[in-house]
Amino acid sequence: MSLLRLLGANNPPLFHLFTRSALSSSSSSSLTIKASFSSSTTTDMVKAIRVHEQGGPQVLKWEDVEIGEPKEGEVRVRNKAVGVNFIDVYFRKGVYKPPSFPFTPGMEAVGVVTAVGAGLTGRQVGDLVAYAGQPMGSYAEEQILPANKVVPVPSSIDPPIAASIMLKGMTTHFLVRRCFKVEPGHTILVHAAAGGVGSLLCQWANALGATVIGTVSNKEKAAQAKEDGCHHVIIYKEEDFVARVNEITSGNGVEVVYDSVGKDTFEGSLACLKLRGYMVSFGQSSGSPDPVPLSSLAAKSLFLTRPSLMQYVVTRDELLEAAGELFANVASGVLKVHLQQTRASKSSATSNMVKAIRVHQLGDPQVLKWEDVEIGDPKEGEVRLRNKAVGINFIDIYFRTGVYKVPSLPYTPGVEGVGVVTAVGVGVSDIQVGETVAYSCQPLGSYAEEHILLAKDLVPLPPSIDPIVGASIMSKGLTTRYLLQQCFKVEPGHTILVHAAAGGVGSLLCQWANSLGATVIGTVSNEMKAAQAKEDGCHHVIIYTKEDFVARVNEITSGNGVEVVYDSVGKDTFEGSLACLKLRGYMVSFGQSSGTPDPVPLSSLATKSLFLTRPTLKHYNVTRDELLEAAEDLFAKVASGVLKVRTTDTYPLSEAARAHEDLQNRKTTGSVVLLP
Repeated sequence: MSLLRLLGANNPPLFHLFTRSALSSSSSSSLTIKASFSSSTTTDMVKAIRVHEQGGPQVLKWEDVEIGEPKEGEVRVRNKAVGVNFIDVYFRKGVYKPPSFPFTPGMEAVGVVTAVGAGLTGRQVGDLVAYAGQPMGSYAEEQILPANKVVPVPSSIDPPIAASIMLKGMTTHFLVRRCFKVEPGHTILVHAAAGGVGSLLCQWANALGATVIGTVSNKEKAAQAKEDGCHHVIIYKEEDFVARVNEITSGNGVEVVYDSVGKDTFEGSLACLKLRGYMVSFGQSSGSPDPVPLSSLAAKSLFLTRPSLMQYVVTRDELLEAAGELFANVASGVLKVHLQQTRASKSSATSNMVKAIRVHQLGDPQVLKWEDVEIGDPKEGEVRLRNKAVGINFIDIYFRTGVYKVPSLPYTPGVEGVGVVTAVGVGVSDIQVGETVAYSCQPLGSYAEEHILLAKDLVPLPPSIDPIVGASIMSKGLTTRYLLQQCFKVEPGHTILVHAAAGGVGSLLCQWANSLGATVIGTVSNEMKAAQAKEDGCHHVIIYTKEDFVARVNEITSGNGVEVVYDSVGKDTFEGSLACLKLRGYMVSFGQSSGTPDPVPLSSLATKSLFLTRPTLKHYNVTRDELLEAAEDLFAKVASGVLKVRTTDTYPLSEAARAHEDLQNRKTTGSVVLLP
């Protein structure tokens, strides 16, 4: 994959991928862009990557920009190689705030000086120089820089090497020499030990006489970390790094942890430190760690710092000294930069590329993007599915808007669908290629033409049930079942209140509860939905936009209240729902389409000795036997006519954004399905 295709730019002709990507999960070490120029670069218009809004890689646009002449104290540089770093991703996504929009990313490059500002004597036209840090702007053919921010590049160092090592190398220098001074006999822990900075940390610390422990994600990276001087390598996907560090250090811990991962490793990193150890958190590739209570440090009198390069090279003398030592270590062979030349290959686009909805940033429906994604073969215990129908649920909106936390960005939404098995992994015996199966489960990913799932989470779809019906009912139907039969067991003579009675789950709740002999009260927003709720077995329908549902429930129940309230609305209905319950009634809050309810004081429950629960499906279908039993019961109810599935709206999978908008604005009734 070419670099700027990797980054989402539109095939710029002047840039070529020069190194293996440091920003993909399958790669390690340094990434640079090599720039080549024609003789036409004499005008003030140059090409650059521009970002007009924060988001996924596709916001990186290849555009013409105007560049002026250098002012006093400035130089103009024609870039020969541009380094790519995770900090560029942080600015693009909004983890860090850019100065303004639009902006040109990039904080590391090597180039030739083409002009100097008035009164400048230390730099000359034709000098080969490097820089790292602010101001941003290196993703460009040419740029203007403060002269005091550039350093001369020794003729013995190739420009792509220098562009690969400036920011990472200068960072490594201050981490091991100044932030915490690594000395012989120290034991240190380096996360992402095969990454750009991680690789240099292992090499430099090893040269200083330290014992180096590193964490990596796979065996290929483990081999590289070993080569870089890492004495002990922990593949964190295969073993617990805290336990392994404890074993390596005989329970003593390490002097310092260099952590560029952030949220996923932070707590464990603190646990790895010895008394008075130093926690150096210098990145957050997995997300920002939570705020740290002082008690976390007090337990072992630890030191915590979140350093940045610009605070360690404040003066030009500091910059020159650091760069000089860095280049000397490269020249002497102490530091080896991992570069692997790669080229874009048209033939690499195989049948493993499928279309899917991708979310690169949280937000409104417009963040749902229709893109190409790569899909592999199923591993042990997995199957590959070609989706025939994909269900949409409010939980998809909760993930998209950030109410629920996604594992990582970008991600593919969706937890429900029906598909045909196209491949099975090793050890899968009860599911066959060609079989039609249904699912409602994590991990996310159903908004795709094809995807990989665990075989244990799939159930056979009876041939009597249409795939669209199956995709409409799996999540909602299994939810309805546990709500009525396990969370609170509805029996003849009970009176229940169902909010959003014409919605996907609401419709099924009304039908199923009615068949169980309960009196069903439902709330809806308009006359059309009221008619549907009546048809679904709702004995009393309240249009909440026209009358107060609490007063109406009180009237219907002669002031006694209901045994249970099923509330998927959340903030807008929560307090009123509690008021509708009888003594010892059950408040089942299973959604929050209007927002998350405020925290509940125990006194709100004590008034009537109420029971409050916030259940989720995964806690009621823990084993495969439970899942198969629930699905069989659900499909039997559909086949017998007890449940009639209302799929009132279908949308092409590519138009998921429109479907989300309609669902969020309550323009739909019943279930909504995407068709690949």
